[in-house]
Amino acid sequence: MERLKTLIGPRKDKVEFITGLVTLLLSDRELYSDEVLFRDAVEEIYQTLRSEVLEKRRTGLADAYETAVLLRATISGKPLEPENLLREVGRKLREAG
Repeated sequence: MERLKTLIGPRKDKVEFITGLVTLLLSDRELYSDEVLFRDAVEEIYQTLRSEVLEKRRTGLADAYETAVLLRATISGKPLEPENLLREVGRKLREAG
């Protein structure tokens, strides 16, 4: 992550950093194709947006957060069949119940 922070440069806030990170990943195929770096970047994007939406109540970022959730799930390697996901949602709702 330090390598990415150096490439992106200083930013005013976390959302600006994440915006720069996304732009950098999309514009630099070498970074995009580095699996470890890409996974770290996706996790940083996910965690930052999660914090901004859930803890800081920045609801305007909810759509970006939802997309980051999907991106994170896509690279997780877990099966993403809708029926399995629906079952997992149901299970987690019952557990939270």
